[in-house]
Amino acid sequence: MFYLSRAEQVALFAILGLLVAGAGVLSHAKGQHSADTRRSQPIFVPADEGVDGQIVVDVSGAVAQPGVYRLHGAARVADAIERAGGPAAGADLAVLNLAARLQDGDKLVVPTRSDISPPAERNPSAGASARRISLNRATPEELQSLPGIGPVYAKRVVAYREKKLREEGRGFESTDELLNVPGIGPKRFAAVRDLVAP
Repeated sequence: MFYLSRAEQVALFAILGLLVAGAGVLSHAKGQHSADTRRSQPIFVPADEGVDGQIVVDVSGAVAQPGVYRLHGAARVADAIERAGGPAAGADLAVLNLAARLQDGDKLVVPTRSDISPPAERNPSAGASARRISLNRATPEELQSLPGIGPVYAKRVVAYREKKLREEGRGFESTDELLNVPGIGPKRFAAVRDLVAP
């Protein structure tokens, strides 16, 4: 049997202790280096939709599959409607500018014919109103037939209508909303008030 003297035992335990201590120091140093490396690495942040060339749009109203869709950055209103399964029965696309560009976060509401029909069409007995120009259906050319409304103001009226249709799903609800169109003040509004209907 192998025996060690007292001095040899002490020396052996001292060497083993040094080895264990050294291993602990080495392990700690390695762990610290790993933590420092992790801290120095950049934190992954998902790219913004506007930066990576895509946008996210909420499509609702008269479409086959309403929902939130991811589209390419140059998407138009027509692209969003197609992505949502196309127009549903009764959708009135004539009042939308299908070529309008969309932006990230837009809400597109596709109206139905009943949503934007002027009161005169719902109520045939409203004789005089039936002869008025509908702010929700008029083309820029028809709007230019109104006193004081040239090409610039006609475009502004159409732009206001399309913005409301995209964001709220309805166009003009009253003729008084013409006052919200840039450049149409009380004087110009008074000249056309009796010639238009929502």
